[in-house]
Amino acid sequence: LSVTMSSSEKAAAADDDTTPPPQAAEAGAATAAAEDAGDEEDYSSKSIKQLKEIAAEKNVDLTGCLEKRDMIALIEAASTPTSTPPAVPAGPNAHAFNFDLGAAAAASDSDDDDDDDDDDQQQDMMQILPPCIVRRVERLRELNTQREAIVEQYQAERAALERKFAEQYEPLFEERADVVAGKFDKEIDAKADEAAQADEEDGQQYEEIVGIPQFWVCAMGHMEAIAELITERDVDCLEALTDVRCVDDEDGGGFSLEFHFRDNEYFSNKVLRKKYTIPNLMLDDEPILKNVEGCTILWKDNMCLTHREIKKKQRAKSGKNAGQIRTIVKKEKADSFFHFFSPPKIPTMDEMDEDEADAIEQAFDIDYDVAQAFRSHIVPKAALWFSGEALDEGFDIPEGEWPGGEDEDGVSAAAAAADGAISAAAASSPFPPPADGEENPECKQN
Repeated sequence: LSVTMSSSEKAAAADDDTTPPPQAAEAGAATAAAEDAGDEEDYSSKSIKQLKEIAAEKNVDLTGCLEKRDMIALIEAASTPTSTPPAVPAGPNAHAFNFDLGAAAAASDSDDDDDDDDDDQQQDMMQILPPCIVRRVERLRELNTQREAIVEQYQAERAALERKFAEQYEPLFEERADVVAGKFDKEIDAKADEAAQADEEDGQQYEEIVGIPQFWVCAMGHMEAIAELITERDVDCLEALTDVRCVDDEDGGGFSLEFHFRDNEYFSNKVLRKKYTIPNLMLDDEPILKNVEGCTILWKDNMCLTHREIKKKQRAKSGKNAGQIRTIVKKEKADSFFHFFSPPKIPTMDEMDEDEADAIEQAFDIDYDVAQAFRSHIVPKAALWFSGEALDEGFDIPEGEWPGGEDEDGVSAAAAAADGAISAAAASSPFPPPADGEENPECKQN
């Protein structure tokens, strides 16, 4: 911070303590006034642009000068040899100053304790400000505190509003789950007119179909962020998925995703849950992820999808069993959607370097994108994602290019699951065969 001095302060700081004779003082004052008048007359006719050019030539810093007369005063002061700092005339900008934030930051960076750098910068900033500015900043802080109180009230009222309408959604989502499970089959079929049923059954024989098979895995396969996680091995397991729900916290500080499964051969859990704690969820700001909690999947014997057992033969090199061969079993991580329920841990910054921090940040970004895909798209609009209408509304995926990568046949498992539930599968499938007559093993019906 460089604080300029007014002309009266400059005179008070003069080194000469002697008092000149009245005649000499009057003559000196007249001469100085004449010189100042001449200088003012020279610079006052200049434009602001010209003054800035002159200041650049004379190495005069005009930062903080808002008026032309202040610029002239600094240029005149720089033109007159003096040992005191350049003066700014009295007036609205008598205390004009420049903030050297770079110097403050450099001083802070040189501190041995990196953890206190931010605090040091804040303290340094407030210490270099003039007292009058400090008082005004304190007033702004009070206003900011008042705003934060209003934001808290907004979050509370919005959370209450979200709960109010969530209660109205609940019976709709329950009925959706019942329709998918087949509990409304007879009622729905009875309402269909005879002509419509005749058109549906014309030339095509169907086995009795209960509900909507593969409803959720098909909807998920149409959402790119989710489809990228689904593998061929996941599809059969996800056929047992009967419902997906999103439950917001009462205070609006987060949400939980619930995946409901019927009895299946893969694990014994009835519900898989994942909880996100996000204090600013009800605001439009970038989400601040405070915590993520997954759950433990109780895999049945030899049915784990997240890891595979690899048997390897190993020959002993020494000891009494040297030369003997033994078989060891090692677990290796396998790609699977179900890793979603084992989120990365949030480490402390002193536990990792910059590259590790970037990798963790990317992992959380991907994880949160998937969570938001469920919360904002799949859960509220599952029917549209199953039918593909949501793709037409907001996603442009060229024909034949499905999200989630391709298998060795050029078709992603998630895409095959979504497409197969609608148009194709093995001979035992209740769905009609694909147009090209080829079998799609990923979506066979058991």
